[in-house]
Amino acid sequence: MKKICCLNILILAVAILFASCSKEDDHSEVSSPSETGFFYGENGTSALTKADEAQANGQHKTIIAKKNNSTVVEIVLTDLKAGTYPLTAKYAFTYVKNGNHWESTAGTLTITKNDGNKLSGTFKATAGAGVSGVSTVEGKFNDIPVK
Repeated sequence: MKKICCLNILILAVAILFASCSKEDDHSEVSSPSETGFFYGENGTSALTKADEAQANGQHKTIIAKKNNSTVVEIVLTDLKAGTYPLTAKYAFTYVKNGNHWESTAGTLTITKNDGNKLSGTFKATAGAGVSGVSTVEGKFNDIPVK
């Protein structure tokens, strides 16, 4: 009887140990539609990565997103008014991965809201070059600050 009790306790302890283990985080997350921040992903992934910080610059008409204190996306536009903008001009959309720059040659960015202080919208760069294995980059930004 004592052996069965000890065996049951051992099985329970092992079960708890395995249940508490989880797979490693791939640093991707699925964001809610209204979550504040800048989210991006490559090659059509549905699990977008959230940038640590992002802001729009009203004077220079740029949007810059950073992860681990390094720029990951830089967008240069002709305006920050609500509307749709092409991502075809040189340097209009740059994605930085492992120190390499992927520049868009096709795509669009849509600004859905600019209230003067916060900017929201979506983007999809559908063609580009510069980083092996990257064919598209897309994402969204919700209520990022305009400075």
